[in-house]
Amino acid sequence: MKKIGILDVRQYAVIENPPHVPLCIDRLSPDTYAISQNPVVDGLMVADPDVEVSVDHAKETAEPLVYLSGETRKVVYPEPGKVNLAIRNELSAFLDRWLSDLIAQGFNRYQ
Repeated sequence: MKKIGILDVRQYAVIENPPHVPLCIDRLSPDTYAISQNPVVDGLMVADPDVEVSVDHAKETAEPLVYLSGETRKVVYPEPGKVNLAIRNELSAFLDRWLSDLIAQGFNRYQ
């Protein structure tokens, strides 16, 4: 997230990187970001994927909280005090792959 420039977003930003779908970043709180790519499918813009991520700035770590894609919604903390470890592990692996792919595609807020 740091390499792409996500952590420097103060409110909202879009990183354009043609021909790829733009990356949208929305800072929800000092430690929470929503990151999405919104391709147009059949004339409609859809969030695919849309991931809410909690960041520990001091430790430089990120934890996915919610994943949305089409009709799919996955939540790491379905209710207070409960964690779905299988979803947490799945989304952590997804976030790592997705961010690595974005870096490989050249997404960088500072270019």
